Amino acid sequence: MKRVFALLMALAMMLALVACGGNSNNTTPDTNTNNEANTQNEENTENNENTEPQGRTYELTMASSDASGSVIGLVGEKIVELADQYSDGRIKITYHQDATLGTELENIQQLKDGEIDIAHFGDNFGSQICTNIDPTVTPFIFKTLDDVKAVYDDPVLGAAIAKAAKDNANCYLVGLQARTARLLTASRAIETPADLNGLKLRVPEIENWVTVWKSLGALPTPVAWAETYSALQTHVVDGQENPIDNIYANKIYEVNKYIMMTEHLYGCHHWCVNADMWDGMDAADREILQKAIDDADAWGDAELANLEKGYWDSVLEDGSVTVVEVDKAVWSSAAQAGIEEALSAFVPEAQEYVSNYLAG
Repeated sequence: MKRVFALLMALAMMLALVACGGNSNNTTPDTNTNNEANTQNEENTENNENTEPQGRTYELTMASSDASGSVIGLVGEKIVELADQYSDGRIKITYHQDATLGTELENIQQLKDGEIDIAHFGDNFGSQICTNIDPTVTPFIFKTLDDVKAVYDDPVLGAAIAKAAKDNANCYLVGLQARTARLLTASRAIETPADLNGLKLRVPEIENWVTVWKSLGALPTPVAWAETYSALQTHVVDGQENPIDNIYANKIYEVNKYIMMTEHLYGCHHWCVNADMWDGMDAADREILQKAIDDADAWGDAELANLEKGYWDSVLEDGSVTVVEVDKAVWSSAAQAGIEEALSAFVPEAQEYVSNYLAG
């Protein structure tokens, strides 16, 4: 009996050992599987980190009173694209074209109040924001676009313009986009300033322009731009002045068959930003947005040069339009009395700059 009991005990112990051994084999960690899982988790974490924007994000509003499809409109679209690209998607700009947020004058007020963050302005920058400080809006002074751009880089006059922009419109000037030179068109050939005598000329209601054209013998007549074509057609006015892209786009050549190559004013589109928004950006992000604006402007300048030839080809296509070459030095000389009268209201910095420029 004792022997049987001993045998039973021995058998029980053997079965227990087998059971323990089986459990041990089943619970041994699969090292390779765990390592692979850990590696995958690390890769997922790293990928998530790489796809998330690094830094602050911005949602900005940009306005244009110009038509979509115009060169300046395309430049705005390029700014949106490049700002997004250069910031890895952190700087998002919503772009409103075709005056959907208002006229250019309304955009100036909106930018000042911070309702929009970015906008571009034509001659209203000089005539409305930097009144009697920016001389580039006065006809027959500057001979090239580079001469106009140099005004904004001048340490004295450029600084005065920048201060006026900040004080009067709470904005910074951050980019200059080229425009083609303004040309005189009329229902008859105007070869010399004397031929202007008595010509009813539509000009924008900018005091400097009215003063200078009146001094040349023209009769400046206020007409809304949208009504200019019909005013020329019905001889309410007999002439107007604009860049070739506007002459083409608005079909002025259909009702004014003479285009005088006066090139009396080289203008720019002025890209401006709300000062509070700009100052509130991180320095690195300001550099990103500035680069986007600079690169878009350079792209736009090249695009404008290509398009200008196309504008001329279309205007001259049917042979009904006559291009009149003029002696620009004669026109500038004749305009001096009007220029001096217009500049008499300007700040001393502007008067001195123009005097030195005209002196050569």
